Amino acid sequence: MQDFFRIEEGKEHRAYQVAVASCKKRVTDMIHDARHQAHIWHYAKVKGRSIKKDEARQVVLTKEEYLAVNTEHYY
Repeated sequence: MQDFFRIEEGKEHRAYQVAVASCKKRVTDMIHDARHQAHIWHYAKVKGRSIKKDEARQVVLTKEEYLAVNTEHYY
């Protein structure tokens, strides 16, 4: 569900600043979560075992390992 808000006159610039900051945070969070999910999928697909998110945070993958994780979803 989408919420709609009205901006008070004279506060458009501040509303824009808040929206930009919120979008930056959401994109950063998505990239962070995608990295951990790639670690989980790598362990499941390549190493044949599952790991929890806490373990995934400690994993460091190479560029080749990241690219090998999910090749079937290229658009």
